[in-house]
Amino acid sequence: MIPGAILIIAALVLSYLGYDAGFLAVGGAVAIGMVLFILWRAGGEPEKDERTKKLGAFSLAYSYLVSLILALVLFIVVYLGMVDLDAVAVLQIIIYIMTGSAIVFMLIMNRRADVWEL
Repeated sequence: MIPGAILIIAALVLSYLGYDAGFLAVGGAVAIGMVLFILWRAGGEPEKDERTKKLGAFSLAYSYLVSLILALVLFIVVYLGMVDLDAVAVLQIIIYIMTGSAIVFMLIMNRRADVWEL
């Protein structure tokens, strides 16, 4: 909740100085809302146990592997001249795929009983 509050305060200060920083306030409000939702949903249960730590580690490892393969494919495609991409576009593609694949692998693995049942 502290980072959300810092974002909201930064947005207020920047808005007072004349900058358009409404997106920071929205991001801070979303961060605070997510923390409150997770606390409400979890209730008295522990947030993490051995199983969730193991599933998180494996899902991030799979996401890293997917991102590494994607980076290799992008390198080959650009090197062969099939597509003309600049560095910013390549980094954006890799970051979006890395984040998306991590979320997808976490969702898939949380529905399984164990990692080895994937």
